[in-house]
Amino acid sequence: MDPKSQNFVAVVVQMIILSVLLFVQSCSDKNSSGSEEGAGQIDISENSKSPAVGGMIVAPGLQNRKVIKPLEDAWRRIDPKKDGWDSEVLSESATKKLKEMAIIIQSAEKLKSSNMDQFADGKYKGSPLRPAVLEPYFNNKEFAVFRGDPDGGNRIPLSTAMDGLVFSFDDSSEIEVEFKLYRINLLKERFSAQVLVHISGPVKGQQIQINSEWNTFWTLSEEDPKLLDIEVLSFEEVRRLGQRSEKLFADVTSSVFGDESAYREQFLRSTDHWRSRIARDFGLDVVANHGMALGDVNGDGLDDLYVCQQGGLPNRLFIRSPEGNLKDITAESNTGWIDYCASALILDFDNDGDRDLAISQDFKILFMDNLGDAKFELALGLGTHAQTFSITASDYDNDGDLDLFLCGYNPPAGYEGESGVMGEPMPYHDARNGGKNKLLRNDGNWNFTEVTKEVGLDHNNDRFSFAASWEDYDRDGDPDLYVANDYGRNNLYQNNSGKFVDVSQELGVQDMSAGMSVSWGDYNRDGLFDLYVSNMFSSAGNRITYQRQFKSGAESVQIEDFRRHARGNSLFEGVSGNPFRDVSETTNVTMGRWAWGSRFADIDNDGWLDLLVANGFITSPDPGDL
Repeated sequence: MDPKSQNFVAVVVQMIILSVLLFVQSCSDKNSSGSEEGAGQIDISENSKSPAVGGMIVAPGLQNRKVIKPLEDAWRRIDPKKDGWDSEVLSESATKKLKEMAIIIQSAEKLKSSNMDQFADGKYKGSPLRPAVLEPYFNNKEFAVFRGDPDGGNRIPLSTAMDGLVFSFDDSSEIEVEFKLYRINLLKERFSAQVLVHISGPVKGQQIQINSEWNTFWTLSEEDPKLLDIEVLSFEEVRRLGQRSEKLFADVTSSVFGDESAYREQFLRSTDHWRSRIARDFGLDVVANHGMALGDVNGDGLDDLYVCQQGGLPNRLFIRSPEGNLKDITAESNTGWIDYCASALILDFDNDGDRDLAISQDFKILFMDNLGDAKFELALGLGTHAQTFSITASDYDNDGDLDLFLCGYNPPAGYEGESGVMGEPMPYHDARNGGKNKLLRNDGNWNFTEVTKEVGLDHNNDRFSFAASWEDYDRDGDPDLYVANDYGRNNLYQNNSGKFVDVSQELGVQDMSAGMSVSWGDYNRDGLFDLYVSNMFSSAGNRITYQRQFKSGAESVQIEDFRRHARGNSLFEGVSGNPFRDVSETTNVTMGRWAWGSRFADIDNDGWLDLLVANGFITSPDPGDL
């Protein structure tokens, strides 16, 4: 199989990560050798004076640096013009036009003074972008949702259509507008592109959000495409009921932390800030996979906060006051670990009535005993089989104490496996060269025994596990375990009286994708547990995997696996006595962007579970940052 096409989707989906890796590698080569010269490196400055895609800098500072030999092919394929991917060239050009349009639409004043028809071809024949009739679809005490069928009759200029789309928003306020192009199709003399549309802002004191999807048609031009038509595929308007100018949630972070120096001097600093000040030996992670834990550590009935930080920065423990403020007690609590820590739990592991602390520290797990009044001492430290990204606890054997499951992600250095370049997952969409997970049985008195193999959790234990969650989904009295794995299939381990069997395939919840979190809940109130898994919606992956040149020699099943990998989040509905039902697309919950975390929660107190999805990626002040 053509290795060029085989690896392309990994490159485009991870373009951001790649640019960061290239920069880190170039810096480390210089720091370690005292020179930029070295074996196995290529000079990228000769053929690319400005490392950019579509004119945008994708890796600032790399103009005159070297790239290690294994990354040479990936580097040269970042620019779609040089790699033969016409669809991506057209996508970048159309996206640029859409962004220019979004800037104009944000302000009523700009929209009135700008010529929106500049983006349309003389033959443009689009219909209205907002349906004339909106029908009620859903409402409760907080929200009302309206939907409408597209108006396919009248043909109007683009400027008129845009005016009609946003006319109801208050003129005095800027609205938020985002267009995301996620599918492209090359036609004979034009190309089409499917676009997700999100517009939100105030309307007479109410907050309104428009969710729509368009199929846009463009002239076939790489440099200056013009719109020929916009076909509205769906339209939805969400209204916050009542005359409410305030948002449903208010950001109180600053007021809660107040004058705490750790918040001002550490939490508010960017990853790039610390990368230029902390030695790499401390375990600084450019992706910043660090979590936090909530729990009452001083017995006052209020949840306190423990925050894991970058390697080289101390973890922090904050006590919550009755007034809601947070006080930093890290020093006196003895919890300020300065090593790389990814996650933590605040739970009573020794059954003495107070909450203890478990911390995943790189390739170790630390247990800290609460001595009372939020003062801790190290009770136990154990090695792990992999770099542990997250930990979760449950009494899997029903013996009255909490056991601990460790999600292993990266295997140890020097791990003998088909790890590929720089230990990357292989194959990208179904990797089986990840670190091993570990189950620790709590035997009391701070004695923990690894029982991973003994209980059957060594089966399919070779993936990049990001998160896990316990729930007795089969209602037989013992907790079962779902494991969300990055780069491939997930696991559902059914607990049969302390012995586990992976039933993910037979129950239809393998969910081959970029698994990063999992949450259990009964979303439809039928008494059965449902399952929501956050993955990664990749607009690049959605575009590329539907092109004819993508893996042209592969079987259709494998291509569908790649497409599934880029689809986004998944919702599986529990069905009594049968496999789970994948209702992700019918319930419209796939598009969660780059979704690191998710949670079922009734945020509007109407008795129905809603979904919260945390998403995004690192950024920096650099204007060339992706």
